[in-house]
Amino acid sequence: MTEQQDKPWVEGQLKGWHAYITGTCTLEETVRLEKLLVEDGQALDAYLAALEQLEPTLIDHAAQLDTERFTDQVMAALPDIDREVSQVIFKRRRWFENPVFHYVIAASLTLILLSSGAFDKMMLQNNGKPLPPKERVSYSEEVMRATTTWLDKFKP
Repeated sequence: MTEQQDKPWVEGQLKGWHAYITGTCTLEETVRLEKLLVEDGQALDAYLAALEQLEPTLIDHAAQLDTERFTDQVMAALPDIDREVSQVIFKRRRWFENPVFHYVIAASLTLILLSSGAFDKMMLQNNGKPLPPKERVSYSEEVMRATTTWLDKFKP
């Protein structure tokens, strides 16, 4: 190699550095230029000058490369799918999986409990009048008392 080829910054030969910066040079050229960057301070100065010249275009170029590369990677990772109507399987719900069925059951149970008077025990009354808060016994205490009474009947 001649000295002219070894030093691409000599006499306005910044095309080599531009190609290196944009990633369009060959692998051999890349290795040669990286070696020059490590060994020669003037090469580093020329590289920085070329980088300053290309700075306005690099932002758009880098964004475009990243976008294209990302799109290519995503498209390569996707499986090939034939979207035929015959392959699409619609799973039909069974009648008891329908939410309307659940609402009907809940409403029915509420009506049964209301009509049987199950909620009347929650509101303690004295001759049709509600008890004052100080005289009321909590519902959980009533349930505990009823449960212990019921269990006491089974003791031998």
